[in-house]
Amino acid sequence: MRRAICALLLATAAPAAAELPANAVEAGSCDRSLIGTPLRLPQFSAATQKRLEQDLEGARAMLRIAPDRPESHFWVARRLSYLGRFCESVDVLTAAIAQFPESYELRRYRGRKLARSRQFEAALADYREGLRLMAGKPDHFEPDGIANRVGITLGTYRGNMIYYHAQTSFAVGDYRTMLAGLRTAFDMTWPFAKNDLVPPIAYWTYLAHRKLGEHDAARAAIAQVPAELDLIENAAYHQAVKVMQGRIPLAEAAASKDPNVKFAAAMEHRFAGREAEATRLLREIVVENAQGHWPAEVELVAPDRRAAQAPPLPDVPAER
Repeated sequence: MRRAICALLLATAAPAAAELPANAVEAGSCDRSLIGTPLRLPQFSAATQKRLEQDLEGARAMLRIAPDRPESHFWVARRLSYLGRFCESVDVLTAAIAQFPESYELRRYRGRKLARSRQFEAALADYREGLRLMAGKPDHFEPDGIANRVGITLGTYRGNMIYYHAQTSFAVGDYRTMLAGLRTAFDMTWPFAKNDLVPPIAYWTYLAHRKLGEHDAARAAIAQVPAELDLIENAAYHQAVKVMQGRIPLAEAAASKDPNVKFAAAMEHRFAGREAEATRLLREIVVENAQGHWPAEVELVAPDRRAAQAPPLPDVPAER
């Protein structure tokens, strides 16, 4: 029964904003993973927990002062998500979209939270609608809620919607759309941020090609990623790519606490036909992480998923 429910979740047509549950928790996607294991809130240090909660209270205070601004709403939602409260974040954004239906920013953020709460088709629909709403508007950098180590914002609204649409397409098995989106996202990245996008683009491109059985193309996608990269944010993805390249032994990667690194090891076992070890590692990833790990979950419940290619994304202008 659980497998049937999960298959339905992955295959359901994307709902419009008004068709999302009034309370996202009712979707049943925040208390349990797709394999039925309980989810829990992340455990932070006392100092970090206090800071995150203070940030949330500050965002709520700003919402009370300026409820007529979409950003007042999305900051509350983002602060909730940093605490692991993804379905509450979806609820805030859904109410805000009803108030500001032309806001592509709200769609971008809700898409990400929907994916994190395992509502994949709805997430994809939000990214497509966000890009449609952004048509004809210049791209611009997103504000960072948690600053990286150098305090430089790397992602833009249009670029992130394209990238996350591609990433989320992995959940439903739309690998062709995934590959096209990853190429576009990389091509439109600002030069100073390209280094940081190399590992995640290579990682997801490799997985898409492997899932399609295009093994030579997969290996070509990671072959040129160097062992040393000057990175700001994506060191874990770089480690995961090195697992795929064979630079890091699978046993070492399997012991990693980073889910992407461990997922790379699990998938290498799967692609090599070592299914028992792959399944063991995939389950470990889900159980070890407080909020689960949706890529591992979909690999467990629907390893052979394959969706018909989705409608193309709205045209992306060549200029930034």
